[in-house]
Amino acid sequence: MMKILLPTDGSIYSENAARVTKKIGNEETEFIVLHVLADKGMGMKSWQKEGADIILSTIENILVEIGFDSSRIKKVVEEGNAPAQIVNVANRYEVDLIVMGNQGKNGLKKIMGSVTARVLELSERLILVVPPNYTLSQTEKSSVLAQTLH
Repeated sequence: MMKILLPTDGSIYSENAARVTKKIGNEETEFIVLHVLADKGMGMKSWQKEGADIILSTIENILVEIGFDSSRIKKVVEEGNAPAQIVNVANRYEVDLIVMGNQGKNGLKKIMGSVTARVLELSERLILVVPPNYTLSQTEKSSVLAQTLH
């Protein structure tokens, strides 16, 4: 059974990363969907929690829409530094793969976002970075990546 961590910031890039899991997962795949709130030392406000719940539910809905069972999806909200928390949650849940969307900006950040770059530096787990313009072909039945990971 594979465990996949899907960190999300509520962007279209995170949603795209969730859709890519259709090529990787199967009916036994477990998902940990994570949203990290910046820790400003004041504790999580109720409106932040509500916003995080909406963001997590959006990803859960995408996963269910593409065929995964909602009972295999765990939604997690953490506070703190996003890259550090992504790595911490990946280790805590012993995930096999972290799937992240990417939204390049400039320099190294143009190649991959700063959060993604930092997670790559910190993590010892396999990470799949989904480019911002990647789209799934409706005609693709299987992928080399999925066969390699199983």
